[in-house]
Formats: sequence, structure tokens, C-alpha cells
Amino acid sequence: MDKTYPIRDEVVIQSLSNEVGEETIPFLIEQFRADLRTHLAGVLNAARVRDGTELERESHTLKSVSGTFGALRLQERMRLINEACRRENHEHAIELVIGVDAIGALTMEAYQDS
Repeated sequence: MDKTYPIRDEVVIQSLSNEVGEETIPFLIEQFRADLRTHLAGVLNAARVRDGTELERESHTLKSVSGTFGALRLQERMRLINEACRRENHEHAIELVIGVDAIGALTMEAYQDS
């Protein structure tokens, strides 16, 4: 697991808070956690059934939403998976999914009670 990227980047969260208002952040983070559950399950399932098209779609969505909320380790892994899919290197993309569930769990924990 690449520890270069933070699980939760507080600078991104603060920037988002400045943009939308601090009172809105708890609601948005709860929505992020819901999206994380949905799209992480989608990534894992697409890899399990070896569906490169769905893996590309789900990883792209999760990459975007993770970046918005400062979940940079998850965003980076999704970026790598998505790039492999776009290059039609689906075997490599599926290999990159290994460990994503652990990154997802750490991310979910980091955004709990925010």
C-alpha cells in the first residue's frame, strides 16, 4: 500500500469548507462515505468478474469523489486503475485492485464522525 499519499488531507477538507461553508461539511462527508461504499463495492465487483469497462467507470467515479474530499491515497490508487483500464491493460488494473479494500476501510475510518 502506497503510504506516500495521505488517507485524509486536511488542507483539501479546509479548502472545501471555505468554499461551501463549515456547516455543510458533515452532510457532504456523509454523502462521500455513502459514495465510497457504493463505488468501492463496484470496483471490487468489477475486478472480481473481470469487467474492464465497469472497472474503468467505477474507478473514474471513485477517483473524482476521493479527490474532492482529500482522500488522496484512494484517489491515487483509483487513478492508476483507471489509467490501466483506459490503456486496455485490464489485467494490470485488476492486479492494482488488490489492497483497495484496505485503503477503503482506512478511508472510511478517517472520515467517520467528521
